[in-house]
Amino acid sequence: MLTKTALIAATAATLALTPVAQAKDKPAGDILPPAVILNQMVADGHDLRALDRDHGRYVATVRAPSGQLATFAVDARTGELLPEAARLSSDTTPEAGADAVKAMLAAAEQGHWNLSELEWKNDGYVVEARDDSGAKAHFQVDPATGTVTRATHR
Repeated sequence: MLTKTALIAATAATLALTPVAQAKDKPAGDILPPAVILNQMVADGHDLRALDRDHGRYVATVRAPSGQLATFAVDARTGELLPEAARLSSDTTPEAGADAVKAMLAAAEQGHWNLSELEWKNDGYVVEARDDSGAKAHFQVDPATGTVTRATHR
């Protein structure tokens, strides 16, 4: 049985994020959109459960192979994992059939393309996104099917 410290170290090692390629025409200092971070993490094989922007960084929560949730800080400008200590939850969560990208796409299919937040809540994804006019909505997405089960427009 792995100790909590060993599990955090193992999870951090498997979470070695590759820097997200930055466009040459992107001005220095711009923050990467959450969808870019989300896509990169999922493409790298991480079971992303939450992504929030907080003071120039993203806080990403992923499901570790043990089922525990591990939280890491990601640089919002480069997409690189920050050297802050990871937090590991003592709770476990089941595998999801649909990944975070499918949850984001479910919101996009409802006309809300601009992802602002993704979280794992009540055993499902909650996506906060805006449409082209800037109207915000929350979408509850079934993790087994990747379909929207409830939408709340604000």
